[in-house]
Amino acid sequence: MQPVDLVFLGLLGLLLVAVTMVDLRERRIPNLVNVAIAALGLAHAVVRAPSWHSLLAELGVAVLSAVLFGATAWFMRRLSRHASIGMGDLKFLTAASLWVGCDGSVMILLVACVCAVVATLLAAPWQGLDMRRMLPFGPMLALAMVLVVAAAFHGAAVSDAHQQVSVDHAGTVSAASKPTNT
Repeated sequence: MQPVDLVFLGLLGLLLVAVTMVDLRERRIPNLVNVAIAALGLAHAVVRAPSWHSLLAELGVAVLSAVLFGATAWFMRRLSRHASIGMGDLKFLTAASLWVGCDGSVMILLVACVCAVVATLLAAPWQGLDMRRMLPFGPMLALAMVLVVAAAFHGAAVSDAHQQVSVDHAGTVSAASKPTNT
């Protein structure tokens, strides 16, 4: 992980706190915060791989994510009037795709759903168990994004370390600049 990554992650953390606070208070995720998350993710991708190709690829992932999540929301509403996800949540997931890709955004959604179920069950002794009560989903999305981004950065660090160190057949560890064929 480079020092610039820490700056981007710190700024992302501040934006996720804003998502949580505003959604708890107003039950919405502001467009401005979603745009800031998207712009920060795009800027981070360009800093890590500065080329037009990477910029266009990231934008393509965001468009694909928006289409997939929008279609999923439309389909959910057709199945049941009670099943829904807010447009701010969909925009958040699209912005998150600029950080973790389309598959990472799906993982954020799944982890957020698990967090929402756990939060509902933990609150049940005091508030009763009403599965139709709508909870603000932004805090769950923010927590899930922290977990998925941390896993992505940890996976990248492990992969980088694996590429820098090789183990020969005798078990000796040595620095490797290129993989060797044995």
